[in-house]
Amino acid sequence: MAIGLDEVFKVLSKGVIVSINSQKHLEVAKFLMMEENFDELFKILKKLGFTLNGENGYFYVSKKENMNEGELASFLNNHKNILMAIAILKQLFPYLDRGSVLKQTDFIVSYKQKEDARLQQKMEYVFKSKDLKDLVEKFFDLLEKNYVLEKKDNDSKDEYLVLSSIEYYSKIVQSVAS
Repeated sequence: MAIGLDEVFKVLSKGVIVSINSQKHLEVAKFLMMEENFDELFKILKKLGFTLNGENGYFYVSKKENMNEGELASFLNNHKNILMAIAILKQLFPYLDRGSVLKQTDFIVSYKQKEDARLQQKMEYVFKSKDLKDLVEKFFDLLEKNYVLEKKDNDSKDEYLVLSSIEYYSKIVQSVAS
């Protein structure tokens, strides 16, 4: 099935960060990897006041001009949970990178080994639970909904592929932390 400009626009206009290593959005990523397709959509979005960004194996749409203070505050407020989740993920797995496989079972082991009260407080704050199983499920669900992780197999509840878009969020977390 050949994908067209309209289908790609529909996906990106929802705020999705499309990763080249995502099975769900593989056709969209392949379409955008072709320079002429990327350039065509870039020109269209530019006329509408947006920019098509493509870097390090992921694509997303942003406003052409920089965010003002209010927009930045709104962005951080709307994305605080995913940013906290990325910070937690990087705290437990500092070398985790796109293409890696992350298992819920490994996450639980690492989380328990850390024995960090502040880490536990962060998880409980973000996911409004004290139950470890519930916390971990909500954590992985959030990362999956934000296109950072994707189930490796539809049958597996344990293995997740780390998508290229992790770099997008990691850069934001690093810039906020510094």
